[in-house]
Amino acid sequence: MPAPYEPQQRKRGCFGSMLRMMFLLALLIGLTLPFTPYAGKIKKGIQDIVASARSTKERVVTRDVMRDVIKEIPVVKEVTKEVIREVQPPLPEKYIPRKEIDVAKLFNEITVKTKLVTEEGGFASLERLDPEAYKAEFQLSIRVPKANQTLEDLSRINKNLPAILPGLEAMLTKSKVSGFYHKLYENKTSRVQNDLTRLNKVLDRHNFYDTETILELTHPATQRRALLIQSEMDVVADGSDGDRMPTLAEYIYLSDYYQPFTSYAWAKTTKTPNPLLAKWEDRLAKAQEEFSKKGLSSARNRELSVMINQLKVEIGEFKARSSLIAEKDPFIVISLLFRGYGDQNKFTPQIGDYAAVIHEGKIYPAICGDYGPSFKMGEASLLMAKTVNPKATPYVRPESDLKVTYLIFPGTAEKERSAPDLAKWQEKCQALLGEVGGVGAGYALHVWEDPFKKPEPPPVPETAPAPVTTMPAAAAAAAAAAGTGTGTGAAAGATTAAGSDAATPGVPGTISGTPAVPGAGAAAGTGTSPLPGPATGPIVLTPVTPPVGEAAKGGEAKAGDGKGTTKAGGTKAKAKKR
Repeated sequence: MPAPYEPQQRKRGCFGSMLRMMFLLALLIGLTLPFTPYAGKIKKGIQDIVASARSTKERVVTRDVMRDVIKEIPVVKEVTKEVIREVQPPLPEKYIPRKEIDVAKLFNEITVKTKLVTEEGGFASLERLDPEAYKAEFQLSIRVPKANQTLEDLSRINKNLPAILPGLEAMLTKSKVSGFYHKLYENKTSRVQNDLTRLNKVLDRHNFYDTETILELTHPATQRRALLIQSEMDVVADGSDGDRMPTLAEYIYLSDYYQPFTSYAWAKTTKTPNPLLAKWEDRLAKAQEEFSKKGLSSARNRELSVMINQLKVEIGEFKARSSLIAEKDPFIVISLLFRGYGDQNKFTPQIGDYAAVIHEGKIYPAICGDYGPSFKMGEASLLMAKTVNPKATPYVRPESDLKVTYLIFPGTAEKERSAPDLAKWQEKCQALLGEVGGVGAGYALHVWEDPFKKPEPPPVPETAPAPVTTMPAAAAAAAAAAGTGTGTGAAAGATTAAGSDAATPGVPGTISGTPAVPGAGAAAGTGTSPLPGPATGPIVLTPVTPPVGEAAKGGEAKAGDGKGTTKAGGTKAKAKKR
């Protein structure tokens, strides 16, 4: 029989025995290590390992924060790029010559072309002493315009001109461009030359080209001479006259260019002071007060001396003479270039000469009232300017284009000057225009209204005639025989006349009438008058209203030769034989 079962033991391998021994050894070391001197070092090592692990986590967080900061880096980069772009040009190694040209337009519409040329010179200490080292050479190029002379050219400026002046075409056949036209542009170019050399304000383009033509015209039939000017219209606000206008608008005489006098002037006729006299006297007093002070510079003393003398002369003019008023009088301004040529040229206009101003389809009468600059043409009074264009002011011209025609009649000035008579000016200009062909059909000379005309008194209302009362013939005869009469006026606006025959008792004769006299007032009057003879036919009593304000008076009644008069309560009645 088999042997009884016995558990068999497995054989351990070499590797398992080794692991078992290592485990036991580690356990033994773990139990004995805390009691050895290495226990503190082991503890510190473990703490370092833990601290190292913690620091690793914090670095991860720090990296996240750095990512947030990195988002702002592009802004910093933009600033850095701007700095990098500022690159300075390289410094020159030697002198480099320059020739540059620039073209611009000044405020006065003059085209300016500048050319800068440099060249190498000597030492600065020597060049500053040489006037040729630093200089400017000006060359201004100007095209001087030619004058138009044909009807076609004149019509280009104003298409209505041939129709307004039908005699113009006949005069143009022998017309001549006036020497004043060439003299005007000589004056203009001379002024530009002077201003350019001294670097003053040069005459602008607008004022240089302000005249289209100046023509000397003579009508072939009447031989009437006329000077035709085509230009613009600037505004003058000068002049003052205490006789006609004792006050003056402040905005006018405060203008920078205002002058209180005009070349056309006449002797003062009233004692009314000039509106500017008080202001000029105040200026004189202040100037004299300053001049009396000590310590002023010689230049200021000279300036005050000239000012005082000028103010005294002007104050004397204020007291002795009157001038045109630009705000109220229609006149034009002629250039000073005309003055002094009257003996040489028969077409020379003078102060006081009559003129016609043509703009668009209208023609205005005027006179030559003042002188203007010798290098300028085309100027009229403020009244004329506002009539041409209501928007005109002392600072705004009514017409900037060369569309205004000034037709001046030289040699027509009156011998004695006086205050403007607009009706006379109208008549004279109308007659002079008739001598050069007249005014065309459909056009009429403008009529100026008198700005100083006194208003007419209102018309007196007409009073309605009072009713007429007729006296019977018998009653008239009885009254004539009686020889006495009594009149009574009642307050009701009626008048009653009664006569009784006192000489023949029992034969009374009565004269009665009740004409309605509205508003006669309360009054009563009685009277007795002899009647020299009998009256035949009816007698008419006509009431007559006395002047307003006359006191009511008692009246008397008269009868004679068939006529009787009765006054009662200021009302007069007449009886006439019919």
